[in-house]
Amino acid sequence: MNAGYILNPNENHGLRDIVLRKVLREIFSLSKVGGRSIFDADIIDLSSVEIRREWRNIDLLIILDQDVIVIENKIDTADHSDQLRRYKTIVDGVFANKHKHYVYLTPFGSDPIDAPSREHYVNISYSQIADLIESILCLYGDSISSKVSFYLKDYLLTVRRELLMNDRLNELAVKVYHAHKEAFDFVFENKPDPASELYPNFETIITERRYVMGSKNKGYARFTTPKLHEILPHVGVGWPDKEIFLFEIDYYWSGKSAKFKAAIAPGDESLRNKIISAVKNSKYYKDPQGKKWLVIYSKKFTFDVENIANEDDAERNKKISAIIDDAKPVIEEFTGLIERVL
Repeated sequence: MNAGYILNPNENHGLRDIVLRKVLREIFSLSKVGGRSIFDADIIDLSSVEIRREWRNIDLLIILDQDVIVIENKIDTADHSDQLRRYKTIVDGVFANKHKHYVYLTPFGSDPIDAPSREHYVNISYSQIADLIESILCLYGDSISSKVSFYLKDYLLTVRRELLMNDRLNELAVKVYHAHKEAFDFVFENKPDPASELYPNFETIITERRYVMGSKNKGYARFTTPKLHEILPHVGVGWPDKEIFLFEIDYYWSGKSAKFKAAIAPGDESLRNKIISAVKNSKYYKDPQGKKWLVIYSKKFTFDVENIANEDDAERNKKISAIIDDAKPVIEEFTGLIERVL
C-alpha cells in the first residue's frame, strides 16, 4: 500500500481525511516547531492538501495551507550523507512562510543517526502506524468498502510480519529453516535475513544470564530482570506486550553497530515519572531526548550484523555476551533503584 495514496483524502479509497488527520495528530503532538497542537489536527482545513512523493528525493511531502510535513521513511537503512539536514535546508527555503514539521519514520521509532537532525526531526514508528490502521478498521470497518477493508488488513499484516516481526509465522519460519537448512539453501540459495538469524543467539545468552525476554520485534532483543518483570505492570503503549520499561539491544537498524538502551515506553505517566525519579541520580542516567520514548541510557558497540550472521554460534554468542556483560552494572543499578520506589 502506498503511504501517499492512503494519506490523500482526495483519492478513491473512501476513507476521506480520516487517516491524514490521525497522522497529523501524532505529528503535531510531537512536533519540535511551535504553532500547532494535537487539537489543530481535527479542525485544520485539508481541502487543498497536496502530497508529493520523491520531491527533491524526500520520500513524502504533505503541503497544507499553513503547514508542510516532511516524512523520511527508513526501513532497512539509516540516514546518511547529511541527507536530513539537506532536506530541511531545501524545505526551509521553499516553504519559508509555513509551519514545518520533520518526521523520521522507522519500524520502531528510532532517532536519526545524524545528531543535529535529532533537534528537528520527530520519530514515528510503524508500530504506531499499525495501531492507527487497526483503530480505523475497528471504528470504521462497517462503513468502508470491502475492498478498502481488505487493503488495510493486508497492509496491517504486512507491516507486522515484515517490519515488526511479531507475527508467529516469523518464529515458525526460522524453526523450519533450521530444521531443513541445507535443503532451503540449495533451493533458494539464500538465508533468512540476519535479524532473524541472530535473534535465537541473543535469546540464548540473555536467558542464560537469567533475564526475562521482552517484546519481540525484528532486529531488537528486549529483556528485563525477574524482579522488574514481577513488579512493573504492562501499561505501556508501543511494544507488542505493553511493557513500560525494558532493556533493549538494537542490533540490526544501526548500521555496523549495536546499541544497548534502557528505555521507557509511552503510557502511564505516573509510573513513567516514578521510574525517572528512581534512576535520575544514577551515574548511568542520561536525560532523554524525546517526549514519548524515553531512552535513559544508551551505549554503542561495534557489531557488523551481516558478518556476524555468517559466523558459527560460538563466535556469535561471544560477541553478544560482551554486550550483555558490559551492560550488567547498568542493569543491576537501574533494577535496584526502580525496585525501591515500587
